[in-house]
Amino acid sequence: MRLIHSIKFRFTLWYLVILGILLGSLGAGLYFYLSRNLRQNLDDSLRLRAEQLSHIRDILFTVREGRFEEEIGEVVSLYFPSDGDLFRLSPRELDLPVSSEMIEQAINGQSSFATIETTEGRELRVYIRPISPDIPPFDIPLPPSSPERPAPSLVPPPPVITSQSAALVIGRSTEPIKEALGGLIRTLGIAIPLTLAFAAGGGFFLARRALKPVDQIAQQAQTIEETDLSQRIEIKAKDELGRLAATLNEMIDRLEKAFKRQQQFTSDASHELRAPLAIIEAESTLMLQKDRTNSEYRQSLETISQEAHRIAHLVDQLLTLARADAGKEKLSLKAVNLNELISELSSDIEILCRDKGLEFRLNQVEDLVVNGDDVKLRQLFLNLLDNAIRYTPSCGSISVSVYREGRMVVVSISDTGVGISEEDLPRIFDRFYRVDKVRSPSEGGSGLGLAICKQIAEAHGGKIEIQSEVGRGSTFSVFLPLYE
Repeated sequence: MRLIHSIKFRFTLWYLVILGILLGSLGAGLYFYLSRNLRQNLDDSLRLRAEQLSHIRDILFTVREGRFEEEIGEVVSLYFPSDGDLFRLSPRELDLPVSSEMIEQAINGQSSFATIETTEGRELRVYIRPISPDIPPFDIPLPPSSPERPAPSLVPPPPVITSQSAALVIGRSTEPIKEALGGLIRTLGIAIPLTLAFAAGGGFFLARRALKPVDQIAQQAQTIEETDLSQRIEIKAKDELGRLAATLNEMIDRLEKAFKRQQQFTSDASHELRAPLAIIEAESTLMLQKDRTNSEYRQSLETISQEAHRIAHLVDQLLTLARADAGKEKLSLKAVNLNELISELSSDIEILCRDKGLEFRLNQVEDLVVNGDDVKLRQLFLNLLDNAIRYTPSCGSISVSVYREGRMVVVSISDTGVGISEEDLPRIFDRFYRVDKVRSPSEGGSGLGLAICKQIAEAHGGKIEIQSEVGRGSTFSVFLPLYE
């Protein structure tokens, strides 16, 4: 549960961090975009206004005579060169700190923009461009009654100016741009924290809603214990969490089956060991109660020896399966000729079949080679043949065939024994599993032989298949990869 809350907190924190970065980037981008557009619009308006003024034919006389009317927030000045000096005409007495170099560049035909600050502290954006009056050289009378306040860097104009070129300086305040950008900053300063506050609540709500099924899974998983694995996680969603719940249920199924197999295995092993140990204890106790004859002692010791051998064989089988389960059962692989291996086993099997009155046939046997451990393969086939002999009544028959099927070698062992019922076939390779009336302790089976056979076949990259019918016999087919 603590992990779920930690995930919610981290999710909300990262959500806010990422959202804050996005909102900050968006606000900065909006600020610079708006600033650039506003300044570009201001420059365009100055350029357009200067173009309009440059086409006014009598603007020089209009400005000088005081008949020129500036637009609101607009500042206009005209500069003229004469005898190496610059002279200014302006509708009002306002000094524009424009450098003489920029004015001379404009007079020489080069336009430019500049941002300047007036003596009153106002910031202006100015556009300086050349104008060429479309008239012959002209004189501009400067009556004494119209005093002009020159720029600090300029000398007072003479009574008469003769010029064919001039520089037009037009400026407008940048205060509207600053006010618009300031309003944007104030808006963002309020909107971004509010957005983050709402996003924090929304992010926590979304995290809680998204992780609620995970919380349910965690709570249900905590109620499942190893003593009771029958419970399952109930998530009906068909999304990723639904698939997660289904996967966990499948894992719990496998764990439940494994625990049941382990419990069954422990119970069966205890049962198998209890009987011979009980016999040994009973025999030894009986012999110690009073003196016995030598034959009685000998018979009792033989019984104890048989049961001890049975225990040793069972323990050896259990160790074999335990090593296989732990992955510690190593195979000494080499090229094994199955024709030679089966032929060697046949001589011993024929003797056992003859003693029980069974017919043994070695049918189709091809000269095929597999990559395997000859000791383990011998144990595999001996176990299968021993089972066939044990559960086949007298006058029955056992046959062995070795042939190739695709890239696999098949060793088929068939008998005419009692057979196995269809309901028992799926569990025939389970450890300690016995078929009623067929795999009983009285007949000497421990219930581990076929489990060991399956383990050996799978360790060689093969498998075992069985076909059986009650009263007609069984066929075990061992598939092993062909040696290449």
